[in-house]
Amino acid sequence: MTKKLELLIQLSKVNSIISRRLISHGLSFSDFIILHLINSSREKKLKRVELAELMGLTASGVTRMILPLEKLHILEKMDDATDARAKYAKLTKAGEELYKDANTWINLKIEDLLPDVKKNEINKILNIFYSIKNE
Repeated sequence: MTKKLELLIQLSKVNSIISRRLISHGLSFSDFIILHLINSSREKKLKRVELAELMGLTASGVTRMILPLEKLHILEKMDDATDARAKYAKLTKAGEELYKDANTWINLKIEDLLPDVKKNEINKILNIFYSIKNE
């Protein structure tokens, strides 16, 4: 096995561990990522295509992930004033509260998962991840 293949296999394994260990407040880690990206955006709302690009998914994949969050009134749809076809996803008030609680809890759990990892080591790993092409 090549080292690059080993890296990708370990990355997949780590993704599974993270997804399993960072379930919080009834949210999967993928749900949390959606809330985090929206909350971190400048206008506190994102188009589905923007979310897809940020998450490395297709727009239809993001739509499938967003629908349950809308049904639970965690997210709401907003029309784009300049493009009738485009829809924004925005946190509801309940979604904002849920995000704040989940964010606090997840940041504590991250310290449990990565207690001895140094900032410079994280930066090296991030640089590898940023080099992966999303085509």
